[in-house]
Amino acid sequence: MDTKISYMRQTDLFNPINQKYKIVVFGAGALGSFITLNLAKLGFNDITVYDNDFVNAYNIPNQFYRLKDVGELKVNALRNIIKDFCDLEIKVDTNRVTEKTEINVELNTIFIVTFDNLKSRKIIYDKLKDYNCYCLDVRAGGEEFYIYSINTFDDEALKIWKNSFKIIPTKLKCGAKSIIYTNLAVASEACNIVKKINNDEEYPIKLIRHMKYYDILHSKTNDVKKSKLSVTEK
Repeated sequence: MDTKISYMRQTDLFNPINQKYKIVVFGAGALGSFITLNLAKLGFNDITVYDNDFVNAYNIPNQFYRLKDVGELKVNALRNIIKDFCDLEIKVDTNRVTEKTEINVELNTIFIVTFDNLKSRKIIYDKLKDYNCYCLDVRAGGEEFYIYSINTFDDEALKIWKNSFKIIPTKLKCGAKSIIYTNLAVASEACNIVKKINNDEEYPIKLIRHMKYYDILHSKTNDVKKSKLSVTEK
């Protein structure tokens, strides 16, 4: 039996041989681990993941890790899992991302930010804002998520991203911070947006979903100023 992976069931939507962009994921937690899995299964074959955190027992219900990974560095565990699931060797960086971290910014790279705090996200914003590149800033808490999809040479999109750092995150109880179905939903949406960017398709600059009420709000790349987004951001 031929065990080589075949993408024949999805190549009309995305064909790996037409991949234009490398992927860099910042964070390998509830969002980054599943986003990396989705992109690897879609066929993206050049993925680098940054994270310096370890797998804990409370990560198992809502992140892409196994019980035997507890105590391991997340990126090392994720590298092994992706190899098993997709026969793909992702690249990893176990250093903490700070203002001094050097990030190689290239036109053919899509950056995906999944850090769980605004300070770390702002570090990536400051490193990317003066270069021409794509970045997805993916945020989730409880039963809602936001995705900001930014072409940094689009002034309006960059302004939306900059203003997002003024938002005060809603404080959630410990037992309501992260749930598997929200993380899977946001990972799927992020993967779809990356595919759209790669295929030169229209994609939302801002996507908001409230899982509890099935509310979905978005603004298109070619219609930012006319957007009817009216969600209250706390």
